[in-house]
Amino acid sequence: MTNLPRILCMVFAVTLLVGPYAHAQKAKSLRTFLRKRPIQSAQLNRTLANLTQRADIRLSVARLDHASLLNNPMNMRPHSTAFLFTTYKPKNSQLKGVESFDWAVTAGHTAQLGERLLLTFYNGKKEIQVYGTLVQQGPALLSDAALIKLEGPIPKELNPLKLSTEVSPQEKLTTWGYASNKLYKIEDLTFEKDNTRFLRTDFPATQKKRSGLCGGPLLNEKGQAVGIHCGTGLADKAYAASVRVIPYLIRAYYGEDVQIPIIAKDITFGSIAINERIIYIECMDEYGHLLNQEDVYDQLPQSFLMNLYQDPEVRYMRFLLGSYQNNLDVYRVLVYDKKTGTSHFEPFKGQ
Repeated sequence: MTNLPRILCMVFAVTLLVGPYAHAQKAKSLRTFLRKRPIQSAQLNRTLANLTQRADIRLSVARLDHASLLNNPMNMRPHSTAFLFTTYKPKNSQLKGVESFDWAVTAGHTAQLGERLLLTFYNGKKEIQVYGTLVQQGPALLSDAALIKLEGPIPKELNPLKLSTEVSPQEKLTTWGYASNKLYKIEDLTFEKDNTRFLRTDFPATQKKRSGLCGGPLLNEKGQAVGIHCGTGLADKAYAASVRVIPYLIRAYYGEDVQIPIIAKDITFGSIAINERIIYIECMDEYGHLLNQEDVYDQLPQSFLMNLYQDPEVRYMRFLLGSYQNNLDVYRVLVYDKKTGTSHFEPFKGQ
């Protein structure tokens, strides 16, 4: 017991000596932590910026210009819109050499086959320009879409969109596009119906700037591209080519014999080549007498086909098809027999 006071004195003395040193070490560690924290924050900010950049729609959607006319002071052709999409190999296809992330798509009426195009992406800080060539178009009345083959790998900061064919009734959709050299976002579009290869939505009357929007993506609520904006109607309706046509375009570019079906409801009237267009439809009775002829203009909605199909007097529906081959207009006739549900081709005997 006599040594207890001495032990307590020694512990107290050691505490007095070690305490300031330990406090100094803690302070040193804190200063080190504070010095490192800005670096860690900067790294975190850069990471977040990169993530934000990859998700930036402005790095997916481009202003589309006609390259040959850019330096022409007499150029009166307006720009339009295009977007990048993730390349994939269609099922049941023997395609070889399909590169990744080297495609873009636009509306088929915005440019001509074989035309060189300039895609300009602008993220608010800098422009990124990529050249490409329009290499394949779909039948305008079945799918107003065109495939753009880009020149070389695209810059890594660009963001190809994922494609999807999933659209739910009354789903709110969004489209993006360039009009008057400005990128517009038109949102809360209500999906209404799926026509033959087209999607129809409503369109706000307040969106006055419309020229140039064609070719932009129509996105579902997941941010996936479900359509290619093709234009608006007089009744504030918008139409978009379904991305279902894109595999057809890729397969046709690689030399496959691609046939696109003409479908309304659950009825397949036949298939036509990807480079063909429907000029008019003749309806005939069972004796081959002409009942009426309907010219086909901008679109071929299901309702139009079904109105012809449901006429009880109609037995045959004859589709006059036209294409451009070797600098010549080529025609043929697709005949659908409503009674048997079969179709066949006949030569065109008109002028």
